[in-house]
Amino acid sequence: MSQHPNSPIVVWISLILWLISVLAILWSLILFFYVSDILFLTGTDLVNAVVLLTAIIMLPPNFYQLQAIANGNKIELHTANVFCCRLWTCIVWVIILNVFGIIVCIMRIFSCEEVTSSYLTNSIKQYRTVPKHRQFIDKLQWSLGCCGLKSYKDWFSQDWHDKLRDFEWISTNDRNTNSINGVETDSVPFSCCKSGSCVSSYLKELGNHSINTRGCFNIVHSCIIVSIIMHLIMFIIVILLEILLLKHIMHKENKVIGFKKFGNKFNIRHIMSVNDNFDASSDSYVINEEDSEIDSSNAYCGEK
Repeated sequence: MSQHPNSPIVVWISLILWLISVLAILWSLILFFYVSDILFLTGTDLVNAVVLLTAIIMLPPNFYQLQAIANGNKIELHTANVFCCRLWTCIVWVIILNVFGIIVCIMRIFSCEEVTSSYLTNSIKQYRTVPKHRQFIDKLQWSLGCCGLKSYKDWFSQDWHDKLRDFEWISTNDRNTNSINGVETDSVPFSCCKSGSCVSSYLKELGNHSINTRGCFNIVHSCIIVSIIMHLIMFIIVILLEILLLKHIMHKENKVIGFKKFGNKFNIRHIMSVNDNFDASSDSYVINEEDSEIDSSNAYCGEK
């Protein structure tokens, strides 16, 4: 059984990188299709875009590596073409994009608290007037079981109602100027309810037992930080694996090149030249004339 031209480490790294690229593409597309509004409104869309771009660029070189391994061919860094680039160029670009992803993740971690608070506050303020923000807040409060920014009481100071259904006793002028006159409503959106139906109005009199009372900020902030850290770890792992892959392939190539140079340098033809077209009947085979005569006489006696 012939030995495989690629080392087991190269084979395993290629397989792991291919799996990471496929899973990263699927994960990024799922996030874009199902929670795109949350990504855009929380400022994590850039991180997800970098993940998707990196995974797409990783896929062709990883596919070439697996194809070469499956066919029993050696992975060539400097001669193999992946589309219009050499394999080593593709790997270098993958490393650069992952470094950029690390920078974006670190920037998002440091600015996450401020950006998240700003987006949530702005969405709550525009809950009544902008349908996009209404859908975002309702989906967020339903899925995470939270209400308001820091507490459900944040809704009391917001003019989020479409109608005066929960506080008919307040005039329209008072409703439009409630922030000035200090008028507060003790009502929250229905997305704050623990179940499909609950008491979401007159909470000061009836109590808040049927609604979620904890705020959404801490939950959203924690989810974003965990997501960014996971992406950061993925970028670091990909960089380490790509560098390790380059190291092992180049080490084996240098080993083969060094062996060829060693063989050419110590070729026996460089030590003693031999005439390949040497004629066996040539007189140059005769080393000593006396020995030649003795051999001839012995041969003659043998014939007799």
